[in-house]
Amino acid sequence: MDLKSLKDIPASFALAKKSLLFGLIISTLVSLGSLTWAFFTTQSIRDTAYVLTKDGKAALMQGVNVSEIDAYRKPEILNHVRMFHTAFWEIDEFNYKRNIDKALYLAGTSGKQLYKTLDANGHFAKISTENLKQKLIVDSIQVNDQVKPYQGIFYGKLRVLRTDQKTESINELRAKFVLHNVSRTDKNPHGLLIENYHLDLKPIESKK
Repeated sequence: MDLKSLKDIPASFALAKKSLLFGLIISTLVSLGSLTWAFFTTQSIRDTAYVLTKDGKAALMQGVNVSEIDAYRKPEILNHVRMFHTAFWEIDEFNYKRNIDKALYLAGTSGKQLYKTLDANGHFAKISTENLKQKLIVDSIQVNDQVKPYQGIFYGKLRVLRTDQKTESINELRAKFVLHNVSRTDKNPHGLLIENYHLDLKPIESKK
C-alpha cells in the first residue's frame, strides 16, 4: 500500500461517518412520522361510532368518545337479535331457504347447528310439504351490554299456521345466547355474531 492510499483512509472514514449519521437522521424522522400518523389514526378510530338508521342499518358517526359508543351499541344489539329471530323463525314454504340463509350470517356455529338439527328432524321439509306458515311474536328482548361477550335472552311466541286446513298452534319460544363483536359486512351490518344459542320451545295451545 503506497503513501497516498494511507492518506485517503481518514477521508474515507469521515465520509462513512457522515453517511451513517445521515441514515440515522432519516430513520429517526421516518419513525417519528409513523408514530404521529398512528396516534392520529387511533384518535380518529376512537372518535368513530355506528348508529342505527330507521331501516335498522348502521351509519357512520364521527366525533364521539368511547363511553358514547357503548351507549349507541345497545340499540344495535337489540336490533341484531330481532333481525336474527325474525329471519330464522318467520318463514313459510316459499321463503324459508332465503330467510334462513340471511339469519345464518348473523349467528355463528350454534346457529348453524340449530339449522342442522331442525333440518335433520324434518322441520323445514314439513313446512314445505304441509303448507305451513310460521309467524313470530316478539314479547321482549333482554340484553346485558356491561359484559363481553354480551348476554341476551329472547322471549316470544311462535304461531304455526296450516293454510290449507286453517289450523293453528302456538308455542312459547325462549332463547338464551351470547353475542360477540365481529367485523361489519353488508350481510352483518351490526358487526355482531350470536353464539351459545340455547332454545326452549314449548307448545301453549292448538286452534282449529
